[in-house]
Amino acid sequence: MPGKGYSSVTLPTNLIARARRVLRSEAGRTYRSLSDLVSEALDEKLGVLKGTPVLSIRDVTKEQARREVLDYLKRNPGFHYPSEVAAALALDPELVFEVTQSLLQHQIVETKSRKELEAR
Repeated sequence: MPGKGYSSVTLPTNLIARARRVLRSEAGRTYRSLSDLVSEALDEKLGVLKGTPVLSIRDVTKEQARREVLDYLKRNPGFHYPSEVAAALALDPELVFEVTQSLLQHQIVETKSRKELEAR
């Protein structure tokens, strides 16, 4: 009988067997149990279905992120939120904000308000 705040479900045995094999592998070592894996997978799937994108973030150096952000801005002129750039490049949003701040401080990029852009 499930504990308070939980309910049970029935899943296909072949899917459970595949999940248990993953849990025994190196990739599955971050999960405490089959329930953790299923909960995370279901949460991700529900996010995708309701329109919340699941982002994959690449691990790059600050210098590599700087080069990629500058290249992105050259290829896509105009107004961009740092969060949009981070999503487009699959980079950590905090790293992109940090890079953006540095680019602003060195006057490599500039800020514009939407009103300024729309007035053009």
